[in-house]
Amino acid sequence: MNNRKTLPVLKASSHKIFALLGCVHDHPFDRDGLREAVLNLYPGKDEKSVFRGMVIPTLRRLGLIIGYEQSIRLSANGTLIVTAFDNSEPQGLRVLQVVLLEIDQATAHFTEELEKIGSIAAEQFQNTQVPKIEAPSRNQSLERVRDWIAYLSYAGLVCIQDNHLQVNSNNLRQAQADLEVTGKHHFFKHYLFDGYKELVQRQSSVRSIDIEELREKVAVSVYKDTSATITKNQFDILLTRMSHIANEYTITFGRSMGPEENLFILGDKYYQTISICFTKE
Repeated sequence: MNNRKTLPVLKASSHKIFALLGCVHDHPFDRDGLREAVLNLYPGKDEKSVFRGMVIPTLRRLGLIIGYEQSIRLSANGTLIVTAFDNSEPQGLRVLQVVLLEIDQATAHFTEELEKIGSIAAEQFQNTQVPKIEAPSRNQSLERVRDWIAYLSYAGLVCIQDNHLQVNSNNLRQAQADLEVTGKHHFFKHYLFDGYKELVQRQSSVRSIDIEELREKVAVSVYKDTSATITKNQFDILLTRMSHIANEYTITFGRSMGPEENLFILGDKYYQTISICFTKE
C-alpha cells in the first residue's frame, strides 16, 4: 500500500505570488494580456518556460486560478488573497498563510510535524520528508519538499534561521484560528443569501448561480466587513452543514453538464450551480 504524500509541483517563485495574482486579477478572460503581464515580471524569459511551464501550472496547483486558454481568471481563494493584499501586505500574507496551511494540512503536514519537533536542521528535515513524497525520482521529491518549504517560509508559517527550520508559532496559531468554521455559522447564512441575491440581479434575474462565483462574493464580502476568512473549503463546509430546506427558503443544486473545476461536492454528487427560492419573495 502506497502511503506517500502528494505535494503540488511549484515552479514559480513564492516571492512573486502576489505580483502574479495581480496579473491574473488585471487580465481575466484575457490570455494575451495575462501572458504579457507575466512575461514583464521575467525579463528575457520565453513564454513556454515561464508562462506555460511555471506560472500557470503553479497558480493552478495552488488552487488560485480556474479556467483554461481564454477563460483563465482568479478562483475564489485567489480573489480573497488579492483583496487582502490590496488592503496591506501583512493582510495579504495572513490570508496566504490560511490558504497554504489548508493545503499543508491536506497534503504534507509539514507545519504539524515541525510544531511537534520544535527546531531541526533544514537538511535533516528535508531528508526525512523526501521518502514520504510521491514523485518520479528522489531529486524531484527533494525539489518538491524544498519548494513547499519555500512557500511556507515566504508566507510566514515557518522560519528558517541558521539553516534550521521551525514554525512561526504566532502566525500558525492565527492561521489555525482563521481556518476554524465553528464561529462562522452565525453570519454565513446572511452573507450567502445577500451574495446570492446580488448575483441574481447582476445576471438579469437568472436564478441559477455558479457556486464558484458565490464563493468569491461571500469571501470578499465577509473579509471586507469583518476581516474573517472564508476559503473555498470553508464555504463548502458551511454550505454543506446548513439546512437546505427551511420555512423561509429552499436551496437546490445543479449538476455540471461537462468537466468543470471547483465543483461543490454534496454526498457523492458534484454540483456546479446553486438556486435559492425564498418563501417571502
